[in-house]
Amino acid sequence: MRFNETTIRVLVRKDYGTCYDFYTQKLGLVAVWGDRNGPYTSFAVKEGEAPCFAIFAGANMEMFKGYGQPEGSAQPDTVVAVIPTGELDEDYKRLKLAGVPFIGEPQFIQEWGMRCAYFRDPEGNLFELNDAAGI
Repeated sequence: MRFNETTIRVLVRKDYGTCYDFYTQKLGLVAVWGDRNGPYTSFAVKEGEAPCFAIFAGANMEMFKGYGQPEGSAQPDTVVAVIPTGELDEDYKRLKLAGVPFIGEPQFIQEWGMRCAYFRDPEGNLFELNDAAGI
């Protein structure tokens, strides 16, 4: 796991285009991949730098089998911490043995072009462990 390369992804629940405009026009971030139409855009601080932040249409999270918004009075998912890895299966097994509560097994999502697995920390915060090269 490359925890030091963790990025943040905001799950947009309402108006994707408005959020895109905010991050590009007001914060000055540069879109590296994706566009105003979504469902995914990664941003860098400036042209030529690696992405450090992303937005994703929250409705598309349903593509990951087993995912669902927290129920009851729990805070709904609005942010995901994304941790890249070169060894998804090994990290998944190691963390699962350590007691990390995963939401299903690692899956390949064709529309996303990557394999990933999700887990929650004790406060219910959502983390993605993925093997997406270059995203």
